[in-house]
Amino acid sequence: MELTFDRRERFRTYMKAFNPTAPARAVIQAGLVLEDLHHSLYSNLAGRADLEPGSQQLVVGGIGSGKTTELLLAEQWLRNQTKALCLYIDVTSETDLAGLNSGALLASFGVHLANAARELENPPTDKTKENREMLRDFAYGKTVRYWVDEDAPEPDFDDYDPEPPTGYYVTNRLPGKLNPPLPALQRDIADIRAPLNYFLGLIRQQHEDVVVIFDGLDRLITTEKFLSVVHQDFRALRTLAVSLLATAPVSIYGAWQAVSERFDRVQPLPVIPAGAENDGFLRSVLARRGALKLMDPPEADGICRYSGGVLRDLIALARDAAEEAYIAGSDRIRLDDVKKVTAQLGEAYLRGLGPTQIKSLKDLEKTKAFNLQDSTNMELLVTRRVLEYSPTDFRVHPALLPLLTQTEKADA
Repeated sequence: MELTFDRRERFRTYMKAFNPTAPARAVIQAGLVLEDLHHSLYSNLAGRADLEPGSQQLVVGGIGSGKTTELLLAEQWLRNQTKALCLYIDVTSETDLAGLNSGALLASFGVHLANAARELENPPTDKTKENREMLRDFAYGKTVRYWVDEDAPEPDFDDYDPEPPTGYYVTNRLPGKLNPPLPALQRDIADIRAPLNYFLGLIRQQHEDVVVIFDGLDRLITTEKFLSVVHQDFRALRTLAVSLLATAPVSIYGAWQAVSERFDRVQPLPVIPAGAENDGFLRSVLARRGALKLMDPPEADGICRYSGGVLRDLIALARDAAEEAYIAGSDRIRLDDVKKVTAQLGEAYLRGLGPTQIKSLKDLEKTKAFNLQDSTNMELLVTRRVLEYSPTDFRVHPALLPLLTQTEKADA
């Protein structure tokens, strides 16, 4: 079929609205986001940050569940409703999460805070320059050159000795018998609070409060690495009366009590199941982006059902189905297009699974029981092969489920 200009433009407009890599902020500004999808969770997050300066809240959910959108909507609410300075920081663009260590989030916050204070002093005072340099060194490190003579004799402290003492001493600390309930704040983190306090003082001359939003921490694989910043960076921010909103990895479910008691709110963000009660929500996401201009209700229902309620998968299926229809020369998305891209999504989730993981998925489908303390189960949850619909409702991703049945037949 000959490609006409009008047809091409209709599909291009559609594909632009369903671009899965488009920045969430741009999607919000374009009016393509359904703000009440999670019952306006963002307003509760922002309201708590506004009412309780220094409060700390987490949003927990799988990748693609809409956490970034909720955080950006909370930031927008705070900017529109309050006089707070709101700093949104995508941690993944600031540092390598694989090497994330205590102090990294404080460093990132300090750099953004100093940049926000830059316009308050022109030209900057010597004190401002000094504190900015301290923050820069803390964030990016500094080069220190020193000389050590490893063969130095024991230093001689005779007043008449013209030679100065050389070498160095090594001091060993013997630990006490009582370990504190929380790790002590590391010295460098404690020291950096002084320049942070300085810039907070400048900022608070014009803003009532400071709120920091850390996005991207949900991509941390292990709970231990997340807890390391909770015990150090987050504690330091609380002492500075800076309100905090942050994402967290779903792996914290395995240490829920230890994590939840450290925060004012820990808000899980489960996926939205397809069904009579929720189809309207998921279909509204498609309608907001113009999907019903290229598909009929049966195709929309199929995309909603097989996305499992994962927003990222919902958008990807809608986009890929349009590509299939376009290549086939059709003017609209057909059920065959939806079935094809659903199978592709299922194969993507199946790829890389071993016998132990496949067995766990089959057991979940049969028994409906899911142990979060099991490392295999946790990996399946983190990688979205298993979806959480409620604290007691875990299911195999619907695009993956038919392929598990096929593996059973092959084994037989």
